[in-house]
Amino acid sequence: MKYSLPGKNNGLRGPASVFFALLFFISTPSNAQHMADTAMLRLQKTNAVNIYYQALQQQSGLYNGSEYVQYTHLLKEGHPYFDTSVLTNGRVYYDRMVYSNVPMLYDIIKDELIIQHYNKVFLVQLIRSKIDSFYIHGHYFLHLGRDSITEGNIQEGFYDRLYDGKIKLYAKRNKFIQESIPDMAVVRKVYQKDRYFLFRDGTYHDVYTESSILKLLKDERAALKQALKNQKIKFRKNREYAMKLMAEQYDVLNR
Repeated sequence: MKYSLPGKNNGLRGPASVFFALLFFISTPSNAQHMADTAMLRLQKTNAVNIYYQALQQQSGLYNGSEYVQYTHLLKEGHPYFDTSVLTNGRVYYDRMVYSNVPMLYDIIKDELIIQHYNKVFLVQLIRSKIDSFYIHGHYFLHLGRDSITEGNIQEGFYDRLYDGKIKLYAKRNKFIQESIPDMAVVRKVYQKDRYFLFRDGTYHDVYTESSILKLLKDERAALKQALKNQKIKFRKNREYAMKLMAEQYDVLNR
């Protein structure tokens, strides 16, 4: 099932007419003269702008995906989402437009971005091909692997950008469901194992161990090992942080 709202408006109809009507009303001298506090007038104008953008968002193309049905009730342990199973406001660059403060979930198992429909009744699975990037829980995800020529070393999907410099570090968040049948009943548990990719010289390199990164950055091998030692970082115990530090230090050494 797909959800969409009426398309483009002509002239000043729809949300635009609401916006300008509200501004006209609150800016008319006969109304403004009764306001002793000018801050109140500014607040009303701000509210008018917010109402306009809310109306515009409801009539946008953001809600044209298919209905998403949650399946957490089928899982005994864990959930399929990034960080939390609670809807959290985020930002998405969708169909060449940026939408902010959108309640969303990132289903890692399906690699799909889910948003709450504006009527708060449905969840909508956005059309993946229209998503360029999104920001949630302080993490910036990019849609990579769509260009088979320049991005042929990674699979198409959403990648968490951990470091963005001359070289770049990405994490592919992966969750999977493992089934077991104790006592003649199916038990499903969610496990997570992320993959990491270092982008250098136009190529994505699959990295996971300390040695795999040092092999790629061998011209600064000694300095990077020393940086980890100085910070008292054990790679296996703090893999993601160690990778970010090594990438950052490599850029510092090659300015």
